[in-house]
Amino acid sequence: MEIPSLDELISKFQAAGLTHLEIKNGEDKIVLKKEATIFPNASVTSEQAPLVGGEAVENKKLTVNAPFVGTFYTSPSPQEEPFVKVGDQIQKGQIIGIIEAMKMMTEVKSDVAGIITDILITNDSPVEYNTPLVVLEN
Repeated sequence: MEIPSLDELISKFQAAGLTHLEIKNGEDKIVLKKEATIFPNASVTSEQAPLVGGEAVENKKLTVNAPFVGTFYTSPSPQEEPFVKVGDQIQKGQIIGIIEAMKMMTEVKSDVAGIITDILITNDSPVEYNTPLVVLEN
């Protein structure tokens, strides 16, 4: 059996979204383990609607979640400003970060408009599928 290089093995491990892999070959053993990170509930929630002029005003907290497994980057490069900051008003389709998976960079775009109230993931952090990245209020 041909064993791939360690770099290839790590890439395949990350691409498959695995959290634990053990390979034994006689006395030799390789263990890849990704520690689980607990994140708050990723579902869309709405808060109690305040009354303005006798009418309820909708005030929802929404999250933009990771579309796949990879490494999340908050800016296009280490020397550049982040795509978004807390307090920024963003539009639907606006880039909020980049996820690197298998040496490919993919832009993460918001599917809703709103004001960023929290950024949940730091730069250069691993993310799982559907990990909340930012919180928006619309």
